Amino acid sequence: MEIRGLSALVTGASGFIGGRLAERLATEEGVRVRAMVRNERKAEPLRKLQLEIVRADLLDLSSLREAVAGCELVFHCAALVRETGDKDEFFRTNVKGTENILKASVDAGVKRFVHFSSVAVYGMNPPDRADETTPFQPCGNLYCDTKIGAEKAVWAAYQEAGLPVVVIRPANVYGPRSNPWTIRPIKLIRSGQMMLINGGTGLCNCVYIDNLLDATLAAAKHDQSVGQVYLISDGVAMMWKEFFGYYAQMAGRSEIRSVPQWLAKMIALGMEISSKFTGRPPKITREAVSYLTRQSYFSIEKARRELGYQPRFSLEQGMKLTEQWLRESGYLPRSQKSVRSVP
Repeated sequence: MEIRGLSALVTGASGFIGGRLAERLATEEGVRVRAMVRNERKAEPLRKLQLEIVRADLLDLSSLREAVAGCELVFHCAALVRETGDKDEFFRTNVKGTENILKASVDAGVKRFVHFSSVAVYGMNPPDRADETTPFQPCGNLYCDTKIGAEKAVWAAYQEAGLPVVVIRPANVYGPRSNPWTIRPIKLIRSGQMMLINGGTGLCNCVYIDNLLDATLAAAKHDQSVGQVYLISDGVAMMWKEFFGYYAQMAGRSEIRSVPQWLAKMIALGMEISSKFTGRPPKITREAVSYLTRQSYFSIEKARRELGYQPRFSLEQGMKLTEQWLRESGYLPRSQKSVRSVP
């Protein structure tokens, strides 16, 4: 399907993935973009682009109907992304909110609905060589389980209402404006709070933001993608010590301290207990400790085969672009120093 000249609604456009997607659709793809946000103050970076900003809420069906009206494409990026939080809030945003935008899209006759899911549907203990055929793995984690619920809603809309859907399951997305995999690590490293677990020898599956969007746009244009799901990563699995090592180098740290897994779980337990009294989310949870020690690799062979997906940016290239943004944005001192390959 040719998307140039079409109108597209991007939910979560004030966020990391949605914001970059809205930018690329408007500046590179010739799409008339309607950027949906809940808080217009967070939409300031979008105002420099040739697009329309609309205020709507996933829990307000009437506002969604107005936002979707006249759009042939919907890219659903909005979600609550946290390790911990209120169960009802997670369900309302990630599951009920997805059901609402699906209903509005069905009623509006949308031609293509692209849903951003996550490899979190494989749980916090994902099996090695997971691919699109790997079953959902509910695990009690609120984010993981509600992303499963959201995907189930998408498949129901496809099967029962005939909505033309495509599902994208990204690995850990890093790059400019990423909070969990860029901003948070650099803050922890600079403050000396970052710890590797078991020497950082667990496997990291990541994807640079523009690699993810390359695959997403290819899937949106490919008619045979309707009714399909694609797992997207950079196609390699590296150890966490290498991934976080790039950030350490940017921050001028020679190394990141490491603790054994058993001690990391004790520290995480203490933080979880403390958070119940302070109301602040723990810096790390026991689930996260388990996740960071897994030896799991995700396969992107389906995306390679059906979409012709080939990651355009290597880890080193992605990290160089990320460092440039971190310095320009004040998260790191302005400097000409650039990242090198981390052994």
